[in-house]
Amino acid sequence: MKSFWKTVGAVVVGMVLFGIVQGIFGLIAFSALIVSLSASDSYSLDDNSVYQLKLEGTVVDYIDTEDMPNFSSLYSTPFTSEVDEISLSDIRKTLQTAAEDDDCKALFLDCGYLSASPASVEEIRHAVTEFKKSKKPVIAYADNYTQSSYWIATLADKVYVNPQGTVGLSGISMDVMFYKNALDKLGFEMQIFKVGTFKSAVEPYILDHMSDANRLQMQRIADVIWQKIINDIAADRKLKVENLQAFADEGLFYDKSEVLVERGMVDSLVYRQDMEKIIEKIIEDKPVMVKMDKMKKVESKSKGSANEIAILYAEGSIGDGDDIDPKKVIKQINELADNDDVKAVVLRINSPGGSAFGSEQLWYAEKQLKAKKPLIISMGGYAASGGYYMSCIGDTIMAYHTTLTGSIGIFGMMPCVKGIADKIGITFDGVKSAEHAGFPSPYSRFTDSEKAIFQRMINQGYETFTGRCAMGRGMKQDSIKAIAEGRVWMGCDAVGLNLVDSIGTLDDAIAVAAAKAGLSDNYYVAEYPKKKGFANVFMEMLQGKDDSEEAAIISRVLGVDMQWLRRYQEMKKHTGIQAYMPYYIDL
Repeated sequence: MKSFWKTVGAVVVGMVLFGIVQGIFGLIAFSALIVSLSASDSYSLDDNSVYQLKLEGTVVDYIDTEDMPNFSSLYSTPFTSEVDEISLSDIRKTLQTAAEDDDCKALFLDCGYLSASPASVEEIRHAVTEFKKSKKPVIAYADNYTQSSYWIATLADKVYVNPQGTVGLSGISMDVMFYKNALDKLGFEMQIFKVGTFKSAVEPYILDHMSDANRLQMQRIADVIWQKIINDIAADRKLKVENLQAFADEGLFYDKSEVLVERGMVDSLVYRQDMEKIIEKIIEDKPVMVKMDKMKKVESKSKGSANEIAILYAEGSIGDGDDIDPKKVIKQINELADNDDVKAVVLRINSPGGSAFGSEQLWYAEKQLKAKKPLIISMGGYAASGGYYMSCIGDTIMAYHTTLTGSIGIFGMMPCVKGIADKIGITFDGVKSAEHAGFPSPYSRFTDSEKAIFQRMINQGYETFTGRCAMGRGMKQDSIKAIAEGRVWMGCDAVGLNLVDSIGTLDDAIAVAAAKAGLSDNYYVAEYPKKKGFANVFMEMLQGKDDSEEAAIISRVLGVDMQWLRRYQEMKKHTGIQAYMPYYIDL
């Protein structure tokens, strides 16, 4: 019996030792994998390369992580989407690389389901236009064109579509969901306080239809975007604007594909598998298709310099823990302000706003930076409400034709659950030492005096907001208030109102920054926040500091619908004082 237990003990000890040794070797192997994945290996183009730019996925301004290994096979399901986020930064840089490298012979715009704001599409169109200056052929193809991808594709020398495909040029539609009636039935009341006739973020909680003011501004938004789209397409394809309007009005986007050729929307109907042969004829060689992941690794031919122009990306809603976390962004702003190598800063803002308090803290940090070096604002798809709060301090403000901006207004919301409680027999009672102790409380409706307190706080916030705008734009506060009222303005309209200095792309903003810093072409551009490698992200995940892999899994499952989850998460935070614009335009 003793020999049996000795044998068992030896086996257990052996298994433990084997497990320890196996764990050590596994850790070493995994560390080697991390190092290899984090290494930024370069890539050289073959002399018959064609840049295959896949225009598919959700477009964001910037992704602050290096390319991650594809672990999708670990969590893929029959319903998993393969649609990812793509950044304007990567599109811009890779198109510039492809234009400069003589081994890249052409650009192939491979169009899929592209989810993007109109201003993002404008930026991509600018990047493609810059590529065309290289005199290299540009070819576009899609099985089905979305409105956004077709708007880009018409810049191509030749536009092809699948014989069973469509061109989804159907117009701009904007809908608002109203919750008031449902909340009334539940006994749930949202107590609203605001300044601004056009401040419509609160309307779904208090109305069952659009207000006249909101309808006016939304119609203007839809009209400006639509006219910009069809005017650009008409110029690209040498078509009449009225014919494009008729194409949409008559519903021809779902007609037989031959109509697309007859109307001049596309050049030819081609199956995807035949596109390589067409490209081969155009470049007179068998093409080597190069996708973005490889094009990003091609060494840039730009000259070195000691002078830096920094692009700081601020994208998403504003608030603690949000995409634009004031504490993190302020730290970055202060570091750029104190960095003597940085001669000017381009703050790229793509935000509908958020916390009024957070917006004020960001404004002050920008003011401190501006005292040391030029601060240029480049507005993306949205720079409204809190996003405009961040913008107004800039030396120069630039927007796109279709940027949504302005929305200078303040609102606050406080839920009241007393109606629900009454329905199910819950009551509240207590004591307090002062008249307004415990204010605000979700368990009781505001009294008249409490409403006055909350409204006074909102009014003070509006005075501060409009005062910051007046100071930044060199205008009287009353003049700002005359065009404020929470109204959303298009970039093209905002120029005439002096809310924006000029229409321009990110490249234009960089050029202005260089000029204000007294630089000619002796500078380089660096992007912030600096990208994190796989090793950094993995260690943060282990420490519970990063949920990017969880977000990646959710994003894979939801695909382009991930944006609506983000919108819902943002709207959940809208209690308290907010400087926020509720619109998202997705083409």
